Amino acid sequence: MDRQLVVGLELGGAPPDVAGLAALGRRAEAAGLGFVTLADATAGPGTARLDPVAAAAFLSAHTEAIGLVPMVHTAHAEPFHVSNQLSSLDLGSRGRAGWLVGTEATPARAAAHAVRHVGDPRTLAAEAADVVDAARRLWDSWQDDAIVADETTGRFLDADRVHHVDFESRTFGIRGPALLPRPPQGQVPVVAPEGVLPAELVDVEIVRGDGLRTGAPRVVAEIEIGQAGAGAAAELVDALTRLVGVVDGVRLLPTDVDRDLALLAAEVLPALPLRRPAPGETLRDLFALPRPAGRYAS
Repeated sequence: MDRQLVVGLELGGAPPDVAGLAALGRRAEAAGLGFVTLADATAGPGTARLDPVAAAAFLSAHTEAIGLVPMVHTAHAEPFHVSNQLSSLDLGSRGRAGWLVGTEATPARAAAHAVRHVGDPRTLAAEAADVVDAARRLWDSWQDDAIVADETTGRFLDADRVHHVDFESRTFGIRGPALLPRPPQGQVPVVAPEGVLPAELVDVEIVRGDGLRTGAPRVVAEIEIGQAGAGAAAELVDALTRLVGVVDGVRLLPTDVDRDLALLAAEVLPALPLRRPAPGETLRDLFALPRPAGRYAS
C-alpha cells in the first residue's frame, strides 16, 4: 500500500454558474486534490445546471492535471451513448476522465428514457453490471493501432483492427464496434460504491469509513466533512492520516463546497502526504493503475 493518499472532493453541489464552477476547479487543483467527482445535483426552479459529464468536460478546459469523474447512471442507459460520452471526455481531458457509476432509478428517470417501470433492485443491479461490461467491451472494440492515417495510400483505418461487440442483455442489445477510437487511458477507470458491481468490472471501489480491502484494484474511503467549528481541521487531518496506508484515497463529501475547499487548502491538505496529480499524467497514473491491453488485440 502506498504511503501517499489521493484525495478527491465531490463538486456536485457546486454553484450552477459556469464561472463559479471553473473557479472551484482551479482552486481544487491548486490545493493539491487528485480528483473531483460530479454527482447529480438538483437545480432549483428556473435554474439550469450542466449535467455531470458536460460539467466535467467544461472543467477539463479550465484545469490541467486534476482527475474528472462525473456520475453516469446505468438505469435505462444505452452503453453506446455512455461509452461515447466518456471516451470523448477522456480524449478532451487528455486522459483525466473517470466514471462514477450511479445506479439510482426513479420514476422521473424512467420516464425520461420512455420506460414505464423503474425496475426492482435485482434487475437494476444486473442492468448496472451489463451496462458497464458492455461499455468496457466497446472501449476495446478499436485496437490502439486501428487508425493508420497513411497519406501515401489514403488509408485511414485498418478495418481488421476494429471489432464488433455482440452483447445481449434483458434491457439492450449491441451489434458492432464503438463509434470512437479507444480512449487515451484504454479503459476509462470505473469508480463505484462497494457492492454495486462485480469486482472485475471496477477499478476504484468506494467504501464507507476506513472499510476493508475489497476485490477492486484500488479502494477509496468516503468521508463526510462535518460542520465547521473549532478543531474541525485538526479532526479531519487526524481522520485522514489514519487512512494513509489503509486505503488508496478518499472522496470527501462537503457540507458547503466553497467553505470546505478553503479549509482543505489552508489547513488540511498541507498536513497530509498527498499523491498530487501532475500535468501529462492520466487518472490511471494517479492511482497507479496500469493501462489495460485491449481484449481483442492479437
